[in-house]
Amino acid sequence: MRWQDGRPIERQDEDVVQHHDEVAPTRSLRDEPLSNSIAGMIQDFAGEVRGGFETLNTNQKEIRGLCETPGQKLADLAERTAALECGVSDLRRATEENREAIHQVKQGEESLQVKLETMENRMRRNNLRLLKVLEKLEKGDLKGLVVRLIKQGTQIEEEEEVLLKDIQHVHRDPFRKTTNRDKPRNILVCFHTYAIKEQLLSMALKNKTVSAEGTDFDIRSDLSTTTLNRQWEIGKRIAVLKRLGATAQLKFPAALKVMANNKMNVFRDIREVDGLIK
Repeated sequence: MRWQDGRPIERQDEDVVQHHDEVAPTRSLRDEPLSNSIAGMIQDFAGEVRGGFETLNTNQKEIRGLCETPGQKLADLAERTAALECGVSDLRRATEENREAIHQVKQGEESLQVKLETMENRMRRNNLRLLKVLEKLEKGDLKGLVVRLIKQGTQIEEEEEVLLKDIQHVHRDPFRKTTNRDKPRNILVCFHTYAIKEQLLSMALKNKTVSAEGTDFDIRSDLSTTTLNRQWEIGKRIAVLKRLGATAQLKFPAALKVMANNKMNVFRDIREVDGLIK
């Protein structure tokens, strides 16, 4: 007989006690998986929490990156804008320099043009042109015809023989200035002596129209095409100024003299006169 809790137990009770002793460990074995499950759940929860914190940290970094990106873009944009403004400033400066260079080139070109025109006129300083002399009067001797015309038309004192010797060469223009074949080509006469040429021109200008051998003709200086065109433009402005009651005349070779305020003004650039005409 065994005793338990101060009382005797029967055999059957002993078996129950034994069974109780055998069952008790079984109950603890059931409790052990439950604690393990709770621990696993706690670990899983902790893992999820850690994962959540990691995700949160990642999101925070991305948010900070997004916040920093516009600032960086603005800084890059400001840098590019400054570079463009610097480029525009350089371009404007280069443009102004080019304009100044072009202006200087134009001035040099105008100065060179004037010098070339002056040189060309000086090369022609001993030349005269005879206009409106009929070609049928030549009869194979153009030089003899010219001598007779200028001798009779200007009444120059020099003998025909002197004039023949002083003429270096004579010829008609190779090209017609108009399609009218009835209009004679101009005759170009080159003298050795400048004084004889000037004397003939002065006497012809006094008479305006020269007549000889039954024909009327004109004697003019042989000037460059540019000078002749300028004289033509000046002539148009002289006509307008005279209609306005002003005193105006040509200053050789291609300048305009205008009397204004009891003072004679000389305009070499005829565009300056246009302001007076308007």
